[in-house]
Amino acid sequence: MADTAHRTRVPRAEREAQMLEVAEQVFVERGIQAATMDDIAERVGVTKPLIYDYFGSKEGLLAATIEKGRRQLLGLIIEAWLEHPQLPVRERIRAVIHAWFDFIDEHEQAFALLRTEGALVGPAADSVERIRQQTAKAFAEGLRGLPAFAGLPPARMTGMAEILVGGCERLAVSRVVTPGLSADDATDLVMTTIWDGIGSVGTGRR
Repeated sequence: MADTAHRTRVPRAEREAQMLEVAEQVFVERGIQAATMDDIAERVGVTKPLIYDYFGSKEGLLAATIEKGRRQLLGLIIEAWLEHPQLPVRERIRAVIHAWFDFIDEHEQAFALLRTEGALVGPAADSVERIRQQTAKAFAEGLRGLPAFAGLPPARMTGMAEILVGGCERLAVSRVVTPGLSADDATDLVMTTIWDGIGSVGTGRR
């Protein structure tokens, strides 16, 4: 009775954040298939039914964990793009790409979940695809607002954004599998091998 009397009610938003943080750790440590709701509940210090009440299922919890990373990444990309509007386009793009690699370096657990894409199904797989789509959309919208790219067909603009995002994603995976490239190195590589080609479309060079 004494423990119950002194137990503090945690606000829902704070409790949800705790669950997502712990779930990310457990999914990465034990693997998506091996991780259980019992594991997560025990670490958070709550009952398993409470986690089901918040997220509905293990798949729902995994999807919410991935969504958290998606929101953080998208926010950083937009912030990097808007931070220095007076800079030349190439420097603004470089800042965005660097923010991408910085995020991955600082959120290794979240990125590890995305790299297990083959094990993802249902809402979690949808969340990973949504990350790609929204990141590409953010790049496309940023380019669309630049005079150098005015008049380009929307499909072409979207295609360029997809190429840029796809290249960043594959390089990010490569850096984990074969370490050796810093965030600066990776950013320079994307700028010289991908962006300079895309940028030439906007400036009219061939």
